[in-house]
Amino acid sequence: MDEVIVIISNIGLAILVVNTLVYFTGFTQNSKAYKFLCLYLLCSSIVQIIMFIMAYSGYNNLFLSGYHLFTQFILLSCFFYSLFKPLSKIKSITVKYVSIIVTTGLIVQYFFDPELYYNFNPTGFLITSLLLITYAVLYIYELLTQKLLFNFVTIGAFIYLTSSCVIFTSSTSMVSLSQEMFSLIWQINAVLFIIYQLLIFWEWKQHFLPKKIK
Repeated sequence: MDEVIVIISNIGLAILVVNTLVYFTGFTQNSKAYKFLCLYLLCSSIVQIIMFIMAYSGYNNLFLSGYHLFTQFILLSCFFYSLFKPLSKIKSITVKYVSIIVTTGLIVQYFFDPELYYNFNPTGFLITSLLLITYAVLYIYELLTQKLLFNFVTIGAFIYLTSSCVIFTSSTSMVSLSQEMFSLIWQINAVLFIIYQLLIFWEWKQHFLPKKIK
């Protein structure tokens, strides 16, 4: 892999781990949405650390993409469900049942195609990313009329998931690109992941950083 991509990816991973640690300091004191975000960060950290170790050791880590697919979709769906629940019954119910149906569909897909476990699932990433992007857009719409928490997290998720959706779902056509263009696209994606994680950290700093007692 391109050395620049490795460096940028490692920076993103480091910020992700920091976010996981700082968010878990307030795990018991905050809302369900906050808890689901914490679990999402934790699972993402674990998966990415294992992927890094396996890649560094020369092992194939592609099967871990399935774990990332499920944990990201389920935990972020629960996160948005918790955000919508006090705001809109229709939106919260829609997120709940659509997410259950899609998760069930993914399980059925892997059941009938066991080989998919060892490969990247572009269809699964496309569907789940589009849904999470839709949830983010719906929440951003709510932000236009009222002041709510997790605005930076949602905007970051929208930016990063949109980029990843385009890259992952067009992975087959990217093979025909030049090495320079291929590397540039992945560098941009890695940078956007850093921006995503920085926005998550900024959310914590602005709204959840313990206030000093004067």
